Amino acid sequence: GSTVTKPDILAVLEDAIKATESCLLDGYRVQLGGLCELFPRIKGVFNGITDTFDASRHRVDVGANPGGRVRKTVRVGATVTKVETIKPAPALLEYVDLGSGETNGTITSGNIGTINGHRLKFNPEQDDEGIYFINIDSAAEVKLTAIQRNKPGQLVFLTPSVPGGQYYLEVRTRFREPAELRTGRLDEMLESAGTAGG
Repeated sequence: GSTVTKPDILAVLEDAIKATESCLLDGYRVQLGGLCELFPRIKGVFNGITDTFDASRHRVDVGANPGGRVRKTVRVGATVTKVETIKPAPALLEYVDLGSGETNGTITSGNIGTINGHRLKFNPEQDDEGIYFINIDSAAEVKLTAIQRNKPGQLVFLTPSVPGGQYYLEVRTRFREPAELRTGRLDEMLESAGTAGG
């Protein structure tokens, strides 16, 4: 095995960095093998050939170009894979039930509910957009229609009569018209005791 230790390698790298910095400060270009080329440069706009360096308008910087070896290796050996774009969707972070005072737990019919999250706003004129309670067992949907606040970060509404059972909570919306309908679902399941006296 190699007798070169990690401290040895770090010491060599530190010496190389110091030598590179010294050369750049003296105005030289530095070739680091086939890895890269570093060079000093000035950023900013000069107003004609008689203009001089002004620290308020110009600054000294370092530029870099990939080395020929690295560039050739990547050009010849790299493979390209198409990655599917993640489509944005409503993000439901929490459901607050005013009737019970609980968060992400209980649905109280006839009381105010609030959803906090991101990308929540929907178009109430579109029949398939909005807020839905979906019964876990039967898949029956209860669409909410009495919306008091419809904003990207918060939805506030009057909870309708929701039969007893466990439910998912979903928000469905489009981010452009016309566009694909996007659905976001609260991670937690919610429980409804049903209507009072029912």
